[in-house]
Parts: sequence; structure tokens; C-alpha cells
Amino acid sequence: MIAMASTLAGNFTVLGSIANLIVVQRAEASGVTISFGDYFRVGAPLTLITLAIGALWLSV
Repeated sequence: MIAMASTLAGNFTVLGSIANLIVVQRAEASGVTISFGDYFRVGAPLTLITLAIGALWLSV
């Protein structure tokens, strides 16, 4: 479960992964703005749902 949580950290916030920061920076250079809030609105629920599914899977 810990390994899954650390892997999903990049999905939770922009700062969770260096790859996220690179993509946000490149998007900004192309005229597309991805704010911390925009990313978090999608990333937080996605991460929580994935963790719930993983916990359910491990409990079965």
C-alpha cells in the first residue's frame, strides 16, 4: 500500500512529481495555463478514488 501511495503522489498535486512541473512549464510556454488549483481539482479526487480501490483490492 505504501508503494502505491508514493507512486500516486504525482497525481495528487503539481508539486508531487518533477514531471508535472515540467509539463506545466512547457504548457505555460505554449500559452496554456495550468494552475495549482486546476490540477488539484482533478488530481485529488482521482488519487483518493485510486487509493480506495487499492485498499479494497488489498482487503479482499
